Amino acid sequence: MFDDSDGASSEDDNFSTYGESPIEEDEDSPTLPSKKRYQNFLMSESKGNLEVLKLEMSSLDLAVGQRYLTKKHLKRRLKLFTVRHQFDFDVEISNLTTYVVKCWVDGCTWRVRASTEGLSPQFYIRIYDSDHACSVTERSNRSRNETPDILGELYKNFLGNVGPAVRPESVGIAITKQFGVKMEYWKSHRTLKCAREIDEGTPECGFELLPSYLYMIRRANPNTVTRLQIDELGRFMYVFLAFGASVNGFHFMRKVVVVDGTFLNGKYKGTLLTALAQDGNFQIFPIAFAVVDTENDDSWNWFFTQLKVLIPDQEGLAIISDRHNSIGKAITNVYPLAARGICTYHLYKNILGRYKGKDVFRLVKKAARCFKMSDFDMIFEEIEALNPDLHGYLERADVRLWTRVYFPGERYNLMTTNIAESMNRALSHARGLNIVRILESIRVMMTRWFAERRVDARSQSKNLTAEYKQKQQINY
Repeated sequence: MFDDSDGASSEDDNFSTYGESPIEEDEDSPTLPSKKRYQNFLMSESKGNLEVLKLEMSSLDLAVGQRYLTKKHLKRRLKLFTVRHQFDFDVEISNLTTYVVKCWVDGCTWRVRASTEGLSPQFYIRIYDSDHACSVTERSNRSRNETPDILGELYKNFLGNVGPAVRPESVGIAITKQFGVKMEYWKSHRTLKCAREIDEGTPECGFELLPSYLYMIRRANPNTVTRLQIDELGRFMYVFLAFGASVNGFHFMRKVVVVDGTFLNGKYKGTLLTALAQDGNFQIFPIAFAVVDTENDDSWNWFFTQLKVLIPDQEGLAIISDRHNSIGKAITNVYPLAARGICTYHLYKNILGRYKGKDVFRLVKKAARCFKMSDFDMIFEEIEALNPDLHGYLERADVRLWTRVYFPGERYNLMTTNIAESMNRALSHARGLNIVRILESIRVMMTRWFAERRVDARSQSKNLTAEYKQKQQINY
């Protein structure tokens, strides 16, 4: 009854159209470095070297006697040739020893014949009729051989960047302008995908490189903890990563851990699990990350088992999450001494979907944030008088999970999983990459954050952080 139906996404709408927003000003929102949130994912804004492109394309030509290592190399050269001269061809013969192509326009005399010599896999051009009998308009009306893999290579090497901000439409415009190739949306989309795979590697390549990547991460970052779980057939199941800086730094944080999951949208999907805290300046403090198949009992139990190596189970530890059943089971199994709290944002969302009345909704928010039991009891009685059904729902949800005053531990200002949602947004552009690139994006982002915070910390003249000093001035 109290499951979070959102599963891994947890990227909910706000409540601005219904009463007040559940995240009020007195709850400190996590802070990301301003204007630099996705900087680590962006590539150079260079438009490529068009002079090199012109030189490369002008040197593309065919001649009798040319030798190619394999048929694949010959086919690539022919495809590049069609891009340069804006025409297309049909394949007449293609086997292990012979490859024959001709212009796709009926009656045209353009033709290439290549074959092997002896047992060698190398292909030699034997016949090349270079003149077209068709008109330029006719032969440029089709572009089947100007495939996304060839266009992606040209775009990536010469025309532009392949960062997350690049859209298929802009790729199509650039290629059409430079080569005159007609680019529909899906061809542009596949071209951009091929260009990114050249730059970033394929999804399969990511899994192949994962063990060596984790080994190098441990060597370069002392105290870093990594775990790679595979099945009985040697196939990937889970990966866990906690950088040494996070492991060492958590001892100086308040003992409140926020956990969440968000969908990955690459070829093999999966879910990114995160464990986060908040530093003394009310900024996100990343602790650990994991990639699993989905949010279920096994994956969450495995994640908390690895997390326990860094953060031991103890009284005084608080773990905040959404209302996913699997998270609750895993915390009970792995962290029986810790106090579990649920995200009030998700509680409010369920209330809005089931019950009406702005006044009652505001009372629920006030009750959740009370510091005194007497204040809570008075507000809770008022809720019962206005809406007995809602009062019963809140009791069944267990006041120890969603209220500040009855929470068995200390959750401080962390009433929601807002810092986890902010982290998910910061990593949104990396969620379609292969698994090694995802982890590398996390590493680059954390390196930048911690370096900036070290500079800020050294510039402070007192022990209090800048955000806390500001709040102190406002309150006193």
